[in-house]
Amino acid sequence: MTSDLLLKLTQIEQLLNCLVVITQNYCDEQKNKNIVTQKDLLLILQISPNTLKSWEKTGLKRLEPPIEGTRTVYYKLEDVINYLTP
Repeated sequence: MTSDLLLKLTQIEQLLNCLVVITQNYCDEQKNKNIVTQKDLLLILQISPNTLKSWEKTGLKRLEPPIEGTRTVYYKLEDVINYLTP
């Protein structure tokens, strides 16, 4: 591997670690709330909807209410932390 590639991989790892810390801190603040909406998760982590979609494709679980016609998507914060933690 080249040194540029290693540097970029290190930066990506640092960003992911930062996201884990942010999510864990949010979990600690919201002890009674362990499920968040997709909109809230995007705001908490400051990521794009496309990033979240790619995470879902690679294993992040999403929760959808069993009510037909409802578009709200939820995530367990614990699932997000487990997904982001290697």
